[in-house]
Amino acid sequence: MDYKNIDPAKLVETLFTECPLELYDYLLRGTLTEVYTELKKTYKEGWTSYSSLLIDKFAIHSSSFFHLSSGIIEHRKSGEQIRMNGYDLFTVNTTFRAIMETYATFHHLFVEPSIHEEKEFRFLLWKIDGLTEKSRFIVNEDDFARAKTIIESDKHILNNTISEFESCKFYKSIEKNQLNKIYNPAKKHYRWRFLFSNKEITPLSITALISHVFNTRAFINMYKYTSIHTHSNYYAIEEFDKIRGKTLSKEYTDPLTRLAIMTTVMLIDDICSMDDNAKLLVLPIPVIRFIKGMSHSIRNFDKN
Repeated sequence: MDYKNIDPAKLVETLFTECPLELYDYLLRGTLTEVYTELKKTYKEGWTSYSSLLIDKFAIHSSSFFHLSSGIIEHRKSGEQIRMNGYDLFTVNTTFRAIMETYATFHHLFVEPSIHEEKEFRFLLWKIDGLTEKSRFIVNEDDFARAKTIIESDKHILNNTISEFESCKFYKSIEKNQLNKIYNPAKKHYRWRFLFSNKEITPLSITALISHVFNTRAFINMYKYTSIHTHSNYYAIEEFDKIRGKTLSKEYTDPLTRLAIMTTVMLIDDICSMDDNAKLLVLPIPVIRFIKGMSHSIRNFDKN
């Protein structure tokens, strides 16, 4: 569809309700692409460059989600007269779960902290946790040609990152009893997901982080639902059995697409809030209102 010739006001007002997949396509290939192009004009180096890598990951998952939601598997009832695409329930849900986690990570590391020092602190703890998880892979030094070199390099990088982390300004500002909740090298206990308020640290599980970032029951329930499909829970297989061979209606598939739109809108809003180049990008006023209004309503939703 050629979105350049469509009235933006009509686009955002009608497509969200009537054709959410088309609006999702518009936001991904249009608005998000434009905003991200402006963001990349701001030079980043070192740990700050990982904000762009997370956005890249988000965009890749989102593109896959769009094509999966469009139906890429030909239905067995498809024929010459009517072509019908099947819906890969498990992969759609698993991909959306990855979208939510990627956005939550990006927001938690690079948007939520109000000061640069805290962003660096969160990033380094995230890096330490990731490198520690990698070190738990069962790999022997003689498994392949460069195995020993890689293992030694990973240890070196991890030790240097720990030193950098313990030397950073924000680390030194936190009381020891609070720091122990998320950082204990002796036990290799690292929790990069946490809340920090009034000098108090509250560790978070991944589900709690999702609840904190997305702040609505719709997202929280969808995360739990998609996790059930990712892990092949009984309920997921039972649901699969009920819908197998059936053509799913838009009433079944569109709600998830609308949540994908909302997640994309939140990312766009975040990028504009953190980068001057993206902030100055001239977008159609109806699109700006849609992004700001929806993002604000999600972040300020009262779950009670």
